[in-house]
Amino acid sequence: MEDPQWSLLRQSLLERGWTLRDDTLYAPHETLWFIDAGHPDLVAFRDQVSIGAERVGAYVESHVDQASVHEDLVSLVKALDAVLEN
Repeated sequence: MEDPQWSLLRQSLLERGWTLRDDTLYAPHETLWFIDAGHPDLVAFRDQVSIGAERVGAYVESHVDQASVHEDLVSLVKALDAVLEN
C-alpha cells in the first residue's frame, strides 16, 4: 500500500511543475530528482532540503548558475511544508 503522505507530496510537486517519468520525480529545472523511498521521514527530509536551500541561496547572487538549483530546492521545501501541514 502506498504511503498517503507520499501521494500528497507527489501531487503537490506535480502542481509545482515537477514531472514524473518512469517512477522518478524531476524538478522543474531538472537539478533534482528522486524516487519513492517507501515510507520516508518527511520531517527529516524537509529539514535537510531546507538546509540545502539556505546554503545554495547564499551563493545565488555570486553564482548565477545556482539559481535553478535554489528554485528547485525551494519548490521541494514548499511542497513538503504543504504535505506536513495536513
